[in-house]
Amino acid sequence: MTDGSGRAGLGQKIIIPVLAVGILAVGAHLWLNTNLFGREDVCGGLVSTDSAEAVFTRPGRVSDRDGLDDRPPDRLHFRCTVESSSFLPGSDIERISLWGSRERGDFFFTEEGRWPSPATMSFFSGGATGGVGDHHGWVLLPGACTTADGPAVVEGRAPKGSDPVEVARLLTEVANRAAERADCAAERPLTAPRTLDAAPEPRRVRDGAVCGLPGLRFPGPDAPAEVTETVQDHRGRTWACEVTGYATYSVTREPRIVEGIRSSPRFTEQPRVAGMEVSGFDSSHVVADCAGTPTYFSLEFDRGYTSTIGDPRTPRVRALLDNFVEVVGKRFACTATS
Repeated sequence: MTDGSGRAGLGQKIIIPVLAVGILAVGAHLWLNTNLFGREDVCGGLVSTDSAEAVFTRPGRVSDRDGLDDRPPDRLHFRCTVESSSFLPGSDIERISLWGSRERGDFFFTEEGRWPSPATMSFFSGGATGGVGDHHGWVLLPGACTTADGPAVVEGRAPKGSDPVEVARLLTEVANRAAERADCAAERPLTAPRTLDAAPEPRRVRDGAVCGLPGLRFPGPDAPAEVTETVQDHRGRTWACEVTGYATYSVTREPRIVEGIRSSPRFTEQPRVAGMEVSGFDSSHVVADCAGTPTYFSLEFDRGYTSTIGDPRTPRVRALLDNFVEVVGKRFACTATS
């Protein structure tokens, strides 16, 4: 006959191993599938794992693969890949790719294919200057980091579905840490935006008012009925409009962006545009003085326009550029000079 103490002893012999297995399983889960008890930062200290975790779309263990790929003597040239991995069924590795580089100041307006259209990018300024669009973003480093090779930029690609605000926050953090590491940090750290404007939705091109601007000519022979345009809210310091397949118009008077443009190599005086004295990189990427405020204009053409250049109804590049600067310039008090 088994007494009570015997049953209790048998129960303990069963419960203790079960608890031990459970504790080990929980511990393995936390170690393999979350970043609990993990490193506080990666990429040579440029990225906090908390900020990276906020960008990833699901939990996982954060690591930096081969670490920071540094490129001396310029400490602002680097790259690093941050990964989030999990052993949970169906989980794939997520990655954040980060670069530090020097760019021509208008890079995000002109490098089609590398960057989302500026018309779909959410720009921010004030505490930090940058933009995020289609899980790809950038932040300018402080002006003290600019050299004869141009302004310094932190760029990042995040997983699809990442929160754009968290992407901006991560890039701002990396920009601050990179500037400190290169001894060019500002007196006050850059601060990330708390909110971002949503990207505008495409709409049909309105006859006689391309990009919603009366008087702006269509960049082609005619405006096909199916052509759409995506237009940024022009109340901000940076405005852009993409006429799908034909052209992208961009304007900015954001001081840090214009400063980076004017400090870039090969920025020099250009022929007048719409009667105004301008400087820039070429006739389609220029800065004008508009009521005392330096204002940048960019006009990029796409295949829809270039394929119709032989059509006599297609406006010439120079005519479109003058028309663009004249129509949009009126909103910024830009006037021709004698």
